[in-house]
Amino acid sequence: PLSVSVVGQQVVFRVRGPSWVEVTDAKGQVLMRRNLTQGDETGVSGALPLSVVVGRADVTDVDVKGKPFSLAAIAKDNVARFEVK
Repeated sequence: PLSVSVVGQQVVFRVRGPSWVEVTDAKGQVLMRRNLTQGDETGVSGALPLSVVVGRADVTDVDVKGKPFSLAAIAKDNVARFEVK
């Protein structure tokens, strides 16, 4: 179950080990740039498209608009980059 703080967020991150995320909105504003530790759960919303970079894709679970989003297919050197439109 999601914690109340992330319900309704466009992108939600849950980590099973140390990771980091960066999310930039349509205007190029950095909405989130954080190092996350095991067990952290955080979410972000902003003006679409959101540009997302996830370090340590292997330990990071992502939900986009409430649905699980697989990083495995897009991760390169364990870093995943994608857009939320």
